[in-house]
Amino acid sequence: MTEEKNAPTRSVDIEAEIDASPEAAWRALTQPEEISRWFAPDVTGEPGPGGHITVSWGGGEWTSKIVAWNPGSHLGLRDMLPEGQEPPEPGTALDYFIESRNGKTVVRIVNSGFSADDEWADFFHMLENGWAFFIWNLRHYLERHPGTPRTMISARPWVSGSKEEVWSRMFGPDGLCDVPPKAGEAFALKLEDAVLEGSAVLADRPWAFAGRLSSLNDGVLHVEMEGSGDRWKVGFWMSAYDVGPERCGALQAALDAEMARLFPDPS
Repeated sequence: MTEEKNAPTRSVDIEAEIDASPEAAWRALTQPEEISRWFAPDVTGEPGPGGHITVSWGGGEWTSKIVAWNPGSHLGLRDMLPEGQEPPEPGTALDYFIESRNGKTVVRIVNSGFSADDEWADFFHMLENGWAFFIWNLRHYLERHPGTPRTMISARPWVSGSKEEVWSRMFGPDGLCDVPPKAGEAFALKLEDAVLEGSAVLADRPWAFAGRLSSLNDGVLHVEMEGSGDRWKVGFWMSAYDVGPERCGALQAALDAEMARLFPDPS
């Protein structure tokens, strides 16, 4: 046990300047309805000291206990485990810090306590990409769509092979585009008769891709390779704000059809 407690750990520590009030940022981090507009699509909880927040992307829930509640400055979360189950040592922590700086609101995210062992390197790489996307998505929501409900258009097909193989199939001539998108550049992805146009903000081949969707009322696209091997999932998520149900439904049908074409379910 002593060795586990003293084992080296690593953390994600990232921040963003946001053109919004500290109060708006605090609500976005603590209120289930607000969290669902930039983070997980399904969120419940009991905000406040000693409360909890539960998030889900479908296929399972993740509940965190609120251990620090300082409105406008610090929210601390810890995994809530089943009764009688002890947390692993040293245990992970998620902390959000808010401060005003140079006329902007700065949100800092610290996700700490992860093993520094090499066998966790891939997991940690995915974690870094995830938080890089979500802190950008938080800023995008607060600056571009504050208070606006989100419609999530998504697919998580089962795939097989390496991340590179799946990436090449998705972002290639026989997939959604002729040339894989790069960060900072414009892109156009085809979903049957629909075209998703925008600019890339994250392109870490073959791990993750994210961008702003100018063709979806300044919406958001996030693609994440969630594993590798014989059977794993790739996540394809679009966030639509102030987009009508008819168009969202058509895009969902087009996405489902395209994912079925690219990644037919062997079962």
